[in-house]
Amino acid sequence: MKMKQTIPVLAMTAIMAQSTVAFGAETFTDLTGYNWAKPAIENMAAQGILSGVGNQKYAPAANVTVTEFASMAMRAYGGKDAAITLSKEQGNLEEIEAVNGNYWGNTTICAAQKFGLTDRFGLDKGRWSEPATRAEMATIVMTIAEQMGEEAFAIKDGIENNIGDYSEVSSYANDMRYILQAYSNGILCGTDDAGSYAPSAYAKRAEAAAIMQRLVDPSKRLKVEIKPAPVLPVPDEDNVMEDGTVYPKEGDIGPNGKPITRDPVTGVLGFGNGQKGGIYLGVVYPTNGATIQVGSIAADSYDNMGGTYTERNGYIFWTDEWYMIENSARDKLNREHPANITAAGTQADIYGNIVSKGSPDAMFVVDDTFGTNAWTPIY
Repeated sequence: MKMKQTIPVLAMTAIMAQSTVAFGAETFTDLTGYNWAKPAIENMAAQGILSGVGNQKYAPAANVTVTEFASMAMRAYGGKDAAITLSKEQGNLEEIEAVNGNYWGNTTICAAQKFGLTDRFGLDKGRWSEPATRAEMATIVMTIAEQMGEEAFAIKDGIENNIGDYSEVSSYANDMRYILQAYSNGILCGTDDAGSYAPSAYAKRAEAAAIMQRLVDPSKRLKVEIKPAPVLPVPDEDNVMEDGTVYPKEGDIGPNGKPITRDPVTGVLGFGNGQKGGIYLGVVYPTNGATIQVGSIAADSYDNMGGTYTERNGYIFWTDEWYMIENSARDKLNREHPANITAAGTQADIYGNIVSKGSPDAMFVVDDTFGTNAWTPIY
């Protein structure tokens, strides 16, 4: 990867928050269940971009702190001694040490002044020792990438269509540009099937390793194809409410590009023919311009809607509709697989079909409660 500046790479020992660990010297023993991140963790450790926490542990599930993540990003572009070299350029490390005492991240904080990150996080170690949110993570990595590297990270037109919680992301004024940059270039990604970014969630150390690998090796970046803009419902006399809100109706084209159908069993709009629901997502309330998102409260009575817009394993419906679907599935299960003669732990999908244990489609399970088996929802 091209650099704007050349920073000498010297053999060194990284001082991490929990321990002192030689770069590339360990085989981590706590990566079980993290096959998706293991190659990145091991490769980045071998290159000296990240290190473990001691005792051959990487702690992949632990939250990555602001200091740790900034340190990784600097090393990804400038080598193992990047923070040391940059802090010398700033020239006020002693001042920061006087504030923070013997804190391992003082050098990183001092170096971060070059990128303007101390305007965001200050100089005090208390803020830098906190877990980084996913919004902050995007700001840190893209700020350093833009200033230390020569690569241009353009924002793709229509990238907002890929982000399931774009309305929330757009409320993060200080981070939004960096999130869109990282998302557009396959460096960061969504957290669910809808592509939701979850800006307020904490970033994990496993995730941080994958991001570093995508920075230094563009071939590892995620392929980003812009999704089509949501198709808005067509108004007619049957689906326009008193406040002017226009809801989808049978025959409209849904978010998946298919005609919206009505399930013949439950009568729920959008549930038929394998559609997962979500047909009301993005509908705009004319009174305030807000869009319907998961958790929105139904403002009108239409098509058996009611309560809040809820999500279960990627299936999204208004509360009253969800109860209709749930009751239909349990009725089928009780007819075909009575709980009292079905082994506890047996699982079924949203249609009332038995699925293997641990299946991502599992929505119901036979639960043994006080010695009595019953089909219960998996939430």
